[in-house]
Amino acid sequence: MARPMTSRCRRLQFRRQALVLAAAACLVSVPASRAWMQACSGPPGVACDVDRRSVARCLAASAIIGIVASPLEPNAFQGVRILSASAAEEAMFLDNENMPGLLGKNGKKRIKAKDFRLLPSGLQVKEIDPGRSDAQEAKLGDYVVITWEGYTINYFGRPFETRSLQKVSQVQPDPVRFKVGDGTMIPGIDEGVRGMREEGIRQFIIPVELGYDAEKKLGPRPSTFSGQRALDFVMDNQGLVDKTLLINIGLKRVYQK
Repeated sequence: MARPMTSRCRRLQFRRQALVLAAAACLVSVPASRAWMQACSGPPGVACDVDRRSVARCLAASAIIGIVASPLEPNAFQGVRILSASAAEEAMFLDNENMPGLLGKNGKKRIKAKDFRLLPSGLQVKEIDPGRSDAQEAKLGDYVVITWEGYTINYFGRPFETRSLQKVSQVQPDPVRFKVGDGTMIPGIDEGVRGMREEGIRQFIIPVELGYDAEKKLGPRPSTFSGQRALDFVMDNQGLVDKTLLINIGLKRVYQK
C-alpha cells in the first residue's frame, strides 16, 4: 500500500509542476522568441522591445526539466512533458494570452493542461485532495479559512508565496479568511474554492483576467518582501510578460456567521 504523500513532497511536486508549466509556456511562445530575435538584431542604438533575460530564463527552465527540443523549432512543444504524458496528449491550445506588447502572430497561445478542468471563466482546476467526505462544501456566502502557495508560471516558475519564503523571512502569517463572493479575493480563488470541502486541496491555473488587479487591492497578498517583488515584477510588466499564475489552495474551515 502506497504511503500518503507528505506536505514536503507535495510542495516539491507543486514546485516541479510550476517549473514544467513555465518551460511549456516558454516553448509555445515560438513567435515571441522570433520577435525577440528580430527586435534585438537591428542596427546599433535601436532599443530592444523584449527583455533578453526572459528568453534566457526560458532556455534555463527547459534545460532543468530535460527538454532537448530547440525553442525555435516549429513543433518544439511536442517535446515538453507536463506531469506524465506527452505534450500532445496533455495540452491543447486556447486563445492567445493577453499580452498587448505581442499581438497577432507574435502572441503566445494559452495552454489547457491535462488533468485540469477548464471552467467557462477560463479558470483551470485540478483536485489534489477532495477533503473530508462528511464536511460541507464551500458555497457563495460562506466564510472560509485557507492556506495557499503561489507561483508565476512565466517568470521561471518562481514562487511568490511558499513556506520556504516565509521561513527565510521569519514570517508566520495567519491563514487567509474571507467570505466567498465578497470581492476581496482575486476572482480565480473566489471561484475556485466553491465546492471545496474542509481539508481539501486544489490547484489552479489562473489567467490574467481572473488574477490580481492593477490597484493591488485584492488578496491574498504575499507575506514576504521577496514574494511581493516576484509577483510585482510579473504583474507590473506592460504587455510583454504572461501573467498566468499557478496557485495551490488548502481549505481549512467553512463556516457561517
